[in-house]
This record gives sequence, C-alpha cells and structure tokens, in this order.
Amino acid sequence: MNLFRIDLYENTDSRLFPYEAGHHLTKILTHWRHLPTESSPEQIAAHMRFVLSIDLGYLQDGREKKCALPGCTFAHRDGDGETDFLLACTFRLLGRAGLGPGDIIGVTANDITVFLTIDATCSPFDWRRLNPPENVTGNGLTADTVYQQLRGGHHA
Repeated sequence: MNLFRIDLYENTDSRLFPYEAGHHLTKILTHWRHLPTESSPEQIAAHMRFVLSIDLGYLQDGREKKCALPGCTFAHRDGDGETDFLLACTFRLLGRAGLGPGDIIGVTANDITVFLTIDATCSPFDWRRLNPPENVTGNGLTADTVYQQLRGGHHA
C-alpha cells in the first residue's frame, strides 16, 4: 500500500471543453488515500471521476463494501466503500456536481505528481497527461472553505 494525494482542480475558463495550457484552475479538493502501490495515476483518476459523478444512492448502498461502485475491479481495502461515500458527499456539499472534460486531477505518490485531464472522448478511462499547470489558485478543502460554504459562499 502507498499513500496517494489526489488533488482535484476545476477549470474555470472552460467547464465543458478540454483543458488547454494556460487555463485558470482552482484547487477544490485534496484527498489522501492508501491504495495499492501498483495503482496507476490513470486508474486512480478514473475511480475518482466515477465516485464524484455517480448518484449518491449507489454509493450509499455500497458503504460496507470494499468499493461502493457496482462492478468495480479496482483494488481496494475494507472500508473504502465508506470512504468513497463520504468523499462524494463532501464534494456535493461543496456545491460540485462532478468532474468534466476541462477539469484536472493531480495524483502524487513518493513526491512525484502526475497531472491528468479527461481526453476529448470523455471516456472515464481515456486520460491525457499534462505538464504541471501554471494558473492555479485555491487551497482545496480547508476548515475555512467548509465554513464559507455553510455561510452560503461557493469558493474553494
């Protein structure tokens, strides 16, 4: 098992079109997760896209399983279904609906970060690796972000 940091970035310049170098990104969430060492960044990104886009009812029904997603073949540990559910709930409570083709996922392990965006085909398994983005703001999920959301703000 290895500890991975998964950073989610919203493309504020292009919500439904592919990411292009120079687009402005806002970090909306950072998630730390122990996953099998052999997990590829693309596998992790595909799993995150499913978890953050699927109906919460599906995830709720799988909370006690290794994975809350129906038919998932990704290697998980006991309790990961609950982790998936809580992550998706947090994402939705922050006012987010899912990850789109212009959004970015950063996957870090052993101090190496790979940035990925959904390829133009919009398939959850087709990912394009990117150079590190330059126009990034936001701190992801912090206590201040949660408090601001509870007060009716929508900034990450």
